[in-house]
Amino acid sequence: MASVAALKLSDIASSEVLTVPAGTPLGDAVACLAERYISSLVVVDGVRPVGILTEWDLLRLLREQVPDTVPVYQVMSAPLVTTRPDIDFAAAQLLMSSHAIRHLVLVDGEGRLAGLASESDFRRQLDNALFEAIRNLQAIIEPIEPLLAPEQALIEVLDLMAERRLDHVLIGCDGVARGIITERDLPRLMQRRPDLRATTAGSVMSTPLQTIDENVSVAEAARRMAALHLRHLVVCGRHGRAVGVIGQHRLLERLSVVLMESGRSRLASQLEVVLEATGVGTWEYDHRRDVVIRSAALNSVLQFARDKVFESFADMLERVVAEDRDKVRQAFHEALAGGAGQFTIDFRVRDGEGQMRWFSSRGRVIERDAGGRPLHSAGVAIDIDPQKRQEAELRRSEARFRDLLEQAPLPMGYVNADGSVAFLNRRFAELFGYALGEVPNLRRWSAHAFPDPDYRAVVAGRWRAAVASARAAQAAVAPVECAVTCGDGSVRIVEIAGVLLGDDCLVTFIDITAQREQQQRLEFGNAILRLISDDAPLPDVLDQVCRRIEARDPALRCSVLLLDDDGRHLRHGAAPSLPGAYCQAIDGAAIGPAVGSCGTAAWRGEAVLVADIASDPLWADYRQLALPHRLAACWSSPIKARDGRVLGTFAIYWATVDPEIPAALRDHVDAATTLAAIAIESAQREAAVRSMHRGLSEADLRLRQQLDELRRWQQVVIGREERVLSLKQEVNALCQRLGEPARYASVELPEGRP
Repeated sequence: MASVAALKLSDIASSEVLTVPAGTPLGDAVACLAERYISSLVVVDGVRPVGILTEWDLLRLLREQVPDTVPVYQVMSAPLVTTRPDIDFAAAQLLMSSHAIRHLVLVDGEGRLAGLASESDFRRQLDNALFEAIRNLQAIIEPIEPLLAPEQALIEVLDLMAERRLDHVLIGCDGVARGIITERDLPRLMQRRPDLRATTAGSVMSTPLQTIDENVSVAEAARRMAALHLRHLVVCGRHGRAVGVIGQHRLLERLSVVLMESGRSRLASQLEVVLEATGVGTWEYDHRRDVVIRSAALNSVLQFARDKVFESFADMLERVVAEDRDKVRQAFHEALAGGAGQFTIDFRVRDGEGQMRWFSSRGRVIERDAGGRPLHSAGVAIDIDPQKRQEAELRRSEARFRDLLEQAPLPMGYVNADGSVAFLNRRFAELFGYALGEVPNLRRWSAHAFPDPDYRAVVAGRWRAAVASARAAQAAVAPVECAVTCGDGSVRIVEIAGVLLGDDCLVTFIDITAQREQQQRLEFGNAILRLISDDAPLPDVLDQVCRRIEARDPALRCSVLLLDDDGRHLRHGAAPSLPGAYCQAIDGAAIGPAVGSCGTAAWRGEAVLVADIASDPLWADYRQLALPHRLAACWSSPIKARDGRVLGTFAIYWATVDPEIPAALRDHVDAATTLAAIAIESAQREAAVRSMHRGLSEADLRLRQQLDELRRWQQVVIGREERVLSLKQEVNALCQRLGEPARYASVELPEGRP
């Protein structure tokens, strides 16, 4: 077997790594862990590792009862701690210890998966002689937590393991251990999915226990673990009572510390290079002297001279930022001295140049006296200042992003990949009337916004199609127009669009209700004006006005009454949805100060709303006509000519009292009364023109008759004049023959006559 110094990580890592695609269901991954009896699965995206699923992850998932159908990428441990295959054995083991992990993923220069090394791989490569460096078995025995009774609920066992970060729990009673539950049992339990509260610890514990005597050497204990392929051995004292447990993780961790203590040679020098390069340093703490001993790598990170190894705990604590001192003091003086004998803390400390830096430190007791009091502890300190600064900048960036979203003039929301809603801005709440607690996910939002299941399915299909198109084109999600029901019951026409951010989505909402209402009013007006321009009969025009208003809401029933020529009575104009009997009953009703809604509106020249016909005094003389037809409320508006004259009324009836009149309906009624006025005035002008044409035709006939009579008289007169002229000519001719002058000098004799 090669020496530890000569080993590279590639020598011990497995190149045939079991992987699963990121989209694999959790249940399939767990089945693989259980059937192959392995401790981890690397999650890949193509050939690149993106995460890892370990037994320790299963502890969390089992307690949270995460469904088997969840994709593994949502529950894996990420980001990965990866390394090159060519680093040496000791550096790799220390890297695992510093990150508190039990698996190292190897990648090549292009980030592709190259192998996997676990703690078991590390242990198999170690010569048992190395373990002889650990002289005291007590240094690696983990004290027994209080034995859990076999009848204790499994959920309590899992909670204890999670709370104290235990990889095992002993089950027994009266000081005698009967079985053990370890992290190796978790894949099997996850696959079975037992009732965690009904299942007892005794029913799932592993038995029989594999034990060793407390007097055996550490090397012998390591040999037994390797031979039995175990990660835990129970240590028994006199009378067979369990006194502790030896775990593979603790064994390797202690061996690393011992090698660090005993080596201080080439291996230590190589490790120091790795540690300095990665910002990791090691320390030891002498409890009796209250002194901290720093490695050269830690001194380098802290900007201290490499030979300034020793520092009193009080001096070190003085460099710690005041807000973190109590935390550091408790970690060294209480946590290490307590039952756990370990700690993990993040704190701020000033380096040799007085600059504040963030460190993450993990330590545990490595040697105790006969009374169990700690003598020496060791640990690692990682420079996490760049990470903390990045986190702070990320928090500031997220705060700016949230503030930007919050102050945005558009309603906006942020939806996670699992469909949960992470954020809704102020404008969203103002427009729709829903808070984040009311719509925490897309399912609840859809149920509120689209209460009709069929319409909800239609909208969901359109949205899925828009998202799929956006992913394919790597573009923004195109707007999807839909009708959203708000918290107050009103309906808004909204365009929903979005920007894909990985698997998440930033969603925007644009309220186009006003535009759509304006467009509908324009279409309404154009349709009625087209009828008027085509000389459609007035009843047909008024009928269409009523029907188009009624089409907005099935609960509306409309009518138009026309003021007759005397200006005192209302006549039926149109009422396509009102009972004929009712229309006949009110036809010809006189207007007045208390004549229902329509008669009063025509009298006053202003709109009249009666919210309850049964009780309003304006309907005292007419309610018996309306109520049998389920007419409970009426709103009537006068139809006025351009000069202000009342031409008639436009009314809406409801079957329920106290109707709500939205602003959009009021706008449509204003348009309806204007269009009705145009139609009525147009009809009146057309009637006047027709009447004028009839008058002109009669006058023309009389004129023609008179002209014919004049022509007859003219003919008579013209005939008489010719006879007189002829007589005068005869007289003049006779005078000429008698030799006398012409009697009529102005009359000439016809040509050729003597």
